[in-house]
Amino acid sequence: MVLYFIFAPSAALTASKNGLSLWFEQLLPTLLPFSILSYIILSSNLFASFHKKIKWEWYIIICGFLFGFPIGSKLTADCYREGWISKENASILCCFTNNLSPVFVTAVLREQLGFPASPLPYLLLYGLPFLFGILCLIIFGKNVSTQKNTASRFQLNMQIIDAGIINGFETLIKICGYVIMFSIFSEMLKSLPIGNTVLKLLIIGCTEVTNGIAALTDTGLIIQIRFLLAILFLSWNGISGLFQTASILSKTDLSIRKYLKIKLILVTLTTGTASLFVFLGWIPI
Repeated sequence: MVLYFIFAPSAALTASKNGLSLWFEQLLPTLLPFSILSYIILSSNLFASFHKKIKWEWYIIICGFLFGFPIGSKLTADCYREGWISKENASILCCFTNNLSPVFVTAVLREQLGFPASPLPYLLLYGLPFLFGILCLIIFGKNVSTQKNTASRFQLNMQIIDAGIINGFETLIKICGYVIMFSIFSEMLKSLPIGNTVLKLLIIGCTEVTNGIAALTDTGLIIQIRFLLAILFLSWNGISGLFQTASILSKTDLSIRKYLKIKLILVTLTTGTASLFVFLGWIPI
């Protein structure tokens, strides 16, 4: 990467700006407020009198699917540290709730790739992981044996709010670093002398999803191939997403290897089902 800055400074600077722009315009305004509020909710014992009634797993599932990556893994890590969920449930939740947001997916499919409105991509990207995750929770999940001190009462002060703001910015700044770094790395991959268009797209898209989607729009591939590649990129979320998740989970004893294993299963399930729909001709055109 250092050599790339030396010999291709203009391209490296542009890639760095693109990564920063993506973080500032899309990730920061959507994820920072929720990250701060989530910390305040957990640290202030806002739901202190309902601990035995609240299924924190559903709180993580709903918020993870609505607000998008990396809220699923962050909420899982936070709730696990607080003792609201078991390690078994946390290991499952951080995988299938850690998807790209529906807003981002809609923008990619409709505006960038020009696919017509259809429920199929959403069933593939959200429906299959949801069913898989719920099934895993039923089979392998385990409830916490002891609840956190139920005598705790709701408390909210400036220290908790300040800590929430700092925690939110710390998380988002880490994500910013990874986004910029992998944006530059993806730009480097674009310059590789690879003649096979699909192979080159696979390398770029599996490294960083936004650059992969951008590269996908500039190709003359048939719509079936573009649809399959888009589903693959969006379900995998790139090696960049894996690094960001590893950073979030590093403060816990949750295994990134188990996350990767389940994530690969979900990607295979989603892309394989998409391939079946392509073979049957049931894709939006």
